[in-house]
Amino acid sequence: MAIKSNLDKHTINWLKSQDDKGLLNKNISIQRKEVWDQEKKSNLIVSLLLDIPIESLLFEETDNDAMNVLDGKQRTLSLCSFLNDGFALSPKIRIKEIDGVSLVGLKFSELPAELQARIQEYELSISILRPLDSEERATVFFMRNQAVSLSKMDLSLVMLGEDAMDVFDSLCNHDFMIKKIKMTEPARRKHTDLQVLLQYLILRLRPDMGFSGAEIMSFCDDIKNGEVELPANDITELLDYLNDALPEKRQYLKKAHIPAVLAVAQTAKEQGMSTEDFAMRLDIFFENLDSKPEYIVTYGAGSSKRINVQARVKILSEILND
Repeated sequence: MAIKSNLDKHTINWLKSQDDKGLLNKNISIQRKEVWDQEKKSNLIVSLLLDIPIESLLFEETDNDAMNVLDGKQRTLSLCSFLNDGFALSPKIRIKEIDGVSLVGLKFSELPAELQARIQEYELSISILRPLDSEERATVFFMRNQAVSLSKMDLSLVMLGEDAMDVFDSLCNHDFMIKKIKMTEPARRKHTDLQVLLQYLILRLRPDMGFSGAEIMSFCDDIKNGEVELPANDITELLDYLNDALPEKRQYLKKAHIPAVLAVAQTAKEQGMSTEDFAMRLDIFFENLDSKPEYIVTYGAGSSKRINVQARVKILSEILND
C-alpha cells in the first residue's frame, strides 16, 4: 500500500475560506471530537503571532472537491473559530503581550489590524493525500498519531473502523444516551458514551473479558475484523426500553453503573418485564446502595477487572428475582 500525497503551503485565510465554503470535513468518524480547551486554542493563536512553526496538517482529497481533515482537527477548528470571533484569548496564555498589545480577553476582531494580518497570512504546511479507502484512512491516522499521546479510547476508534463508528455515532445520539444518563459534555467529547456501550457489549458478547483499555481495543479490533457482530438493532431496542422505563434522568446512571444497568435491562426485556416494573426495581436498588457494600467495592480501585465487572452484573441482577 503506497500512500501518495502533495505538500502544499496555504495561508490561514485560505483555510478559513475552505471552511466557510463547507469544503473541510472535520467530522470523519475515526477522529476525536473537539477536545481543546480555551487555553490550548489561545496558545496556538499566540504561536502564530510569534511566528513559531506548527506541525503540518494532513488532509485527504475526496470526489466532491471537499477534503477530509485526517490530522490537525483541533488546530483547524481553533483557527477557523478564532477568525470567526468564536472565542477570546484565555487569561492563561503563556505570552500575554505582543508588540505592546495586551492579548488577554481579545477576540480576533479586537486585535490591531497588523496582528490580524499576521494571523491571516501565516502559512500552513498541508499534506494533501489522494482519496483513500477506509482501511487506508485508518492506517494513516493510526501511524500518524504514534508519537501523540492518544488515549486507549482514541485508538479504539481506529480499531473499530468507519462503518462501526457510524453505527455507534447513531447509538450515542439515542435519546436515552443524550437525555437520561449522567455525563458531562467533556466526557462525551472523550467518547465516554461510546465506551459504556462497548463495555455493555463486552458483558453481553465476551463475558470472559474485563474493561481495561487493552481489552476494549482488542474487542474493537474483533468488531472491525468481523469476529464480533455488532447487534445495532438489538441495542436500539434496549435503549428504547430504558428510555421508556426512565422518563427522567437518574443520578445513578453514571459511567460506573451504566454497562451493568444495560446488561440487566436486556435480561428484564427478554423476560417480558414491564418498563414500569423494571424502573421501580432499579430505583429501589440504587436508593439503598449504601446497604450494599458488596456492590460498592466493585467500582472502586480495580473496577475494570473482570471479577469486579461480573460481580456488579450478578449483584444488580438480583433485582429481577421475585
